[in-house]
Amino acid sequence: MAAKKSNKLKSANKPAMGQKHKKNTKKSLGSSMPKKIVITLFLLVFMAWTMSWFILSDAPARLSEAISNKTLDITAKSGFKVENILVEGRKYSDADALMAVINVRKGDPILSFDPVEAKEQIERIGWIKSAHVERRLPDTIYIRLVERRPIALWRHDGALSLVDSQGNIITSKSLENFKDLPMVSGKNAPVKTMGLMSSLDNVPKLKKELDHAELVDNRRWNLFLRDKKLIKLPEKNHSDALDHIMRRDNEDNILSQKAITEIDARYKGRLIVKTKLGTVQDYKSNIHTIGTNL
Repeated sequence: MAAKKSNKLKSANKPAMGQKHKKNTKKSLGSSMPKKIVITLFLLVFMAWTMSWFILSDAPARLSEAISNKTLDITAKSGFKVENILVEGRKYSDADALMAVINVRKGDPILSFDPVEAKEQIERIGWIKSAHVERRLPDTIYIRLVERRPIALWRHDGALSLVDSQGNIITSKSLENFKDLPMVSGKNAPVKTMGLMSSLDNVPKLKKELDHAELVDNRRWNLFLRDKKLIKLPEKNHSDALDHIMRRDNEDNILSQKAITEIDARYKGRLIVKTKLGTVQDYKSNIHTIGTNL
């Protein structure tokens, strides 16, 4: 009886097999959880660092460039490469300068050529007023130029520059081919030159005799002829003044007379003509009189 009681007591004090296994399992899970969290955090930090390095470095750009170059190389081998460069409208522009700014050679992938950028670069050349640039697939680059129209040489600070019809400075180099153009001087002469030249176009005889023109006080023009005559034009309506001079020349040859040194046309409806002899002739409308000596 005592032996059975003792066995029962031992049996009661001994934990069940299932309960012991459950405790061990909990202990194992509890010890492994921190390791998993640490590994996960480490992987997350590593991935974040890797992505940051990839984004902040030039790796994406290099990868993109490599892919782009490979694609362009494939297209070029397929026939999409530069074989012809056609340029229309070039008369004065330097061909070498033009090729340098578009920066393309025969055999280059034509898809790598940017027409918009090329247009911007071409229009920075002094001679070019505007440009049209396009790719004509598969192998041709087409460029159409509108060049500036030179109308005069501007003398300023001891140097000469070529001026266009809008008052822009075209170039200061290689001016030998433009030596027959009229010469102008004065601080703001370029922007007012076109107006003067338009008026002179109506009096070709006088324009032919023009040596140079000087803008006085940024207001009016003095014309110096080849025979040293000085013509003073008014600030406004210089076309009317030039017409008056030509009418008087048709009647009295005032432009051909060597004795005449100055024609003052600043006054509406009249011309005052000075001669080497010191006399003054005042032409009013169609009547002229001899003035007094100076």
